Amino acid sequence: MKAKFIVPAFILLLALSCKKNDDNVPSQPTGNGSEEELLMDSVYLYSKEVYFWNDVIPSYEQFKPRQYKGSDELSSAQNVMAAIRDLQPKDRFSFVTTQEESQAIQTGEDKDYGFFVKAATLDTEEPLDSIYWFVTYVYDHSTAGAAGVERGWIVNKINGTQLNYDQASASVLNSTFFGSATSASFEFIKPDTTTATVTLNKTTFQANSVLHKEVINTDGKKVGYLVFNQFFGQHSRDELRDAFSFFQSQGINDLVVDLRYNPGGSTETQDTLADLIAPQAANGQRMYAYQFNQQLQQGNFPLLKRKPGFQNVVFTEDVNSIDFEKAGSLNLSRVFFIVTGSTASASELLINNLKPYMDVKLVGDTTYGKPVGFFPIPVFNYALYPISFRTINSAGQADYYDGFAPDKLANDGVNKNWGDVTEPSLSAVLNYIATGTFGRPARAAMLQMDAQHSMKPMQKQLESKKFIGMYKE
Repeated sequence: MKAKFIVPAFILLLALSCKKNDDNVPSQPTGNGSEEELLMDSVYLYSKEVYFWNDVIPSYEQFKPRQYKGSDELSSAQNVMAAIRDLQPKDRFSFVTTQEESQAIQTGEDKDYGFFVKAATLDTEEPLDSIYWFVTYVYDHSTAGAAGVERGWIVNKINGTQLNYDQASASVLNSTFFGSATSASFEFIKPDTTTATVTLNKTTFQANSVLHKEVINTDGKKVGYLVFNQFFGQHSRDELRDAFSFFQSQGINDLVVDLRYNPGGSTETQDTLADLIAPQAANGQRMYAYQFNQQLQQGNFPLLKRKPGFQNVVFTEDVNSIDFEKAGSLNLSRVFFIVTGSTASASELLINNLKPYMDVKLVGDTTYGKPVGFFPIPVFNYALYPISFRTINSAGQADYYDGFAPDKLANDGVNKNWGDVTEPSLSAVLNYIATGTFGRPARAAMLQMDAQHSMKPMQKQLESKKFIGMYKE
């Protein structure tokens, strides 16, 4: 049996639809103040109830949330949350956003260009070539997807400005992807060295979670290859079921799940994917459990209880446990995951949940390290996301804050399109399936890996405004 749903699904919708009314304003020490001040108080007060490490938060009088005033309501709320994060070194994750952004996180209905980039070198020959900004992925229904943009293309210019690997170019990229402008001209260099200049618009579209699926024949075996980019809601679960129906119809012998850029998302969607991958022997066995702070477990959360749907919620671990409900007919004994430092949260939850039941092989780079999650709390036009739970698998493994190290270090061949069997990470998996070993990397491959590690700080700066996390529906 699945666990009782500790947070009803419509709570997420409340984060999108609640308007300014008295129910959104918690009781607070002074009982008065501007909306901005009440919002700042709310970040503190709700976190004091639901924060997983709430015992580190001092009293209201000591903390003084209103001292963190910013340039507007949102920045003020974010400043308070940042001050709470600073109390717990493990917390890189708690945040505040608008209800509109919260909706995009949960549904995948975002407004953007529909692709993203990563700095990398061309993996040709030594010495290493210059560093370029490559397209990492493209969503089908975005303007980039409609224009035919593909993974592996180089973003050479934006609005006529030449891109290099420097801070100025990183600033241009940040401004383009996350700024207020809704249109930009991009000059791409394709793998055949031809160029394409297209004007793209930020539009609202439904992002597809499954970026690619195919069956690769290698050494007489059929290998299912799935690129899964984010754990959105119901439409992600539908895409996954369709993909696995395809793999079942093809009679695959092995499965490769590419999570290299997957930042997490819905834990319920994780449940669906875990049920599709797990062997039949896992059916009915414990998958994982949610753990909340002692205050929540004891039912002591008067402010949260004022929110519709939370009045009768139970936060004890025995109630909040999830068992496998095996789906589909695949009965694999092992699974391969392609991962990077951008593989986070619900992606890591999936890996952790499957490890006690099958042979799990990781190829790529060490994952992000996020074993904790949250649920949104609506206040005015904002959504508060204080870390509120951690997850623990059936073997008692929970605190992977340093991420999961790969069984095989492999470069992210971002200049190769999905399914290219020469792409380093996929090639390493296929080599293992064919020979039973990953083999020793060539010196050029190690140099490429070192180069990618040296680029991480600037890449993290570029990705800092992207969602990373898992949330409970």
